[in-house]
Amino acid sequence: MNTKNSHIDKNIATIKVPRPAKAKKETKEAPEVENIDDLHMEDEYALRRMNPIEGELYFYTSEGNTCNLRNFYRGSSVFLILSGPSLNNYDLSLLRDSRGIVTMGVNNSWSVYKPDLWTCVDNAGSFLDIGWKDPSIKKFVPAEQVLKRLIVKEENGTFRKSQFLVRDMPTVMYYRRNDMFNSKTYLTEPTVNWGNGEKNTDAVGCKGGRSVMLAAVKILYNIGFRNVYLLGADFKMEQGCRNYAFSQHRSEDSVKGNNATYSSLNRRFISLLPEFKEAGFNMYNCYKDSGLTAFPYMSYEEAVQKASRICSKKIDTGGWYDRKAREKKEKEKIKKEKRIKPLK
Repeated sequence: MNTKNSHIDKNIATIKVPRPAKAKKETKEAPEVENIDDLHMEDEYALRRMNPIEGELYFYTSEGNTCNLRNFYRGSSVFLILSGPSLNNYDLSLLRDSRGIVTMGVNNSWSVYKPDLWTCVDNAGSFLDIGWKDPSIKKFVPAEQVLKRLIVKEENGTFRKSQFLVRDMPTVMYYRRNDMFNSKTYLTEPTVNWGNGEKNTDAVGCKGGRSVMLAAVKILYNIGFRNVYLLGADFKMEQGCRNYAFSQHRSEDSVKGNNATYSSLNRRFISLLPEFKEAGFNMYNCYKDSGLTAFPYMSYEEAVQKASRICSKKIDTGGWYDRKAREKKEKEKIKKEKRIKPLK
């Protein structure tokens, strides 16, 4: 992957995050198979360690380790929690209390609901430091953020620089990104797209318009989710109104800029629908009055029911630990009964 390309973030080249290592020579040869699907799971992973797949999206740890998380959440469902004010309309305790539910938050939406996963594209100092410090939240962050300093808000309302950098935080994974949107390569390219640079116009006619939502969707697809339910996707702002699920002022220019980004995102997601369909990747919007029209509406309650369905059956713990002993005893009983012939 060449970070000198104009559409790759320039600062990323200065971050000492390792690229995928070249395959090392192994004393044990990789198994010979005609189709990788014929391998056992452990053999498949062993083969990929010996021969890293070119063009794969890799993530990196603060210690410099390279991770391929492709299909880590294979075939699962996830709630993508955005920051629109409609987020406050839902009983979010359903997400916490239902088995099988996974959530990803973006930006400061983690001030409303603590997600399992989280991502951002802007400077690390824009987001609550308590979220960064929470080890229960797995964070996916642009690689150039590794040396960014957190910001702390004092009780008197003033802000100061934290003593901590992003690399000091727990459960952080880094990714490389690009700023040239292409619907044909969005799902498969080895970097995470977040829109276009200010001077770039894409195939659907959108110029600029970068967003954390594009990055979040790409990451979710790569790590294996195939059903995404959107919460807080209002996709409209109005000056003087509450435009976030949390307290946050926006200037007139910011409102105008965000509405332009929403319009671009809607067009981009519409252009992605054929790619999503071919990949078996489904997205649903749980806000009926949303400005995002690319995806079909599904009620929040139905989405929770569908996402938790696999893990929702009644729990019965009886017999799990002594199951084999009981099965053995039952087999011995049957054998004994067969040896005893009935009297004529």
